Amino acid sequence: MTRPDASPARTAAARDTLRTALRATAVVLVFSLLVGGLTGPAQGALPGAVNPLANSAGGWSMLAFLGVWLSRARPPLGAVLGAVSFVAMVEAYGVVSLWRGYFLADPFTSMWTPIGLIAGPFIGVAAALVRHASRRWTIAGVAVLSVVLVAEGIYGLAFISDTTSPAYWTLEVALGIGFLAAAVLRGRRVRVRAPAGGARH
Repeated sequence: MTRPDASPARTAAARDTLRTALRATAVVLVFSLLVGGLTGPAQGALPGAVNPLANSAGGWSMLAFLGVWLSRARPPLGAVLGAVSFVAMVEAYGVVSLWRGYFLADPFTSMWTPIGLIAGPFIGVAAALVRHASRRWTIAGVAVLSVVLVAEGIYGLAFISDTTSPAYWTLEVALGIGFLAAAVLRGRRVRVRAPAGGARH
């Protein structure tokens, strides 16, 4: 037999879930549109040593990760918002570029759009795991971002360091390793502090 108050409770829970999802979506959209819109101007304003930040997959991956993390989205929604973040950044970049007098492809036709739709969910889920999951899954989430940074950094050093700043690619590798090391060390400290049977797994 259904409790008399079960339906109102479910309705209230559904409303809370919807509000949370809408708030997370708004955070990611606003953050990503700002990042994408500022990317073009940043390409001409950043110092040479870090200029590739405004034109690198690793840089946008870090920022998409941060946007989803700030939104507090849980993994299922995080996957969607990761893709939304990349597409929003690409489109905002295009709009601002047009305003600045540069030609760009029609909306949603950039080569980066399908790349973002494929990579975005992985970045989004990774960020949500870092925000909400257990210690082991948190490390796994950080590892996703670290792989992107280290892989791009190595590629940059190996193939395009003669035309771009090797300092930035070195920094990407260092950040990737540093993020993962910090996550692992933090997990160990949590495990040491937690009482027996109370540690996160």
